[in-house]
Amino acid sequence: AVGIHVDRLFVLVSGLASFLAGFSGVLGGAFLTVYPGAEWEILVFALVVVIVGGLGSLEGAMIGALVVGLLDAYGRWLVSEMSYFVLFGPMAVLLLFRPRGLFGTALMH
Repeated sequence: AVGIHVDRLFVLVSGLASFLAGFSGVLGGAFLTVYPGAEWEILVFALVVVIVGGLGSLEGAMIGALVVGLLDAYGRWLVSEMSYFVLFGPMAVLLLFRPRGLFGTALMH
């Protein structure tokens, strides 16, 4: 296909994906053994990042991660007992005005 060795590219991409998955497992494993139960918190943050950023948008995921990280940090610093409200409150307001997130696209039927 246009001079590209598809089999070689497939092996290269699969190897890179395997390396990244293993590396993230090592990092995550070291973190989760120290703090049991953190996997649910990580999943909640990941869900909020995807909702805020918009489904299918890489730019939205990056901006959403930045916004969620800053809101979480400031929420824990200012009012630690209401840190989840500081995170979910702005998300609810955002979804009122932009139901598809910051960078989400309209669905085509």
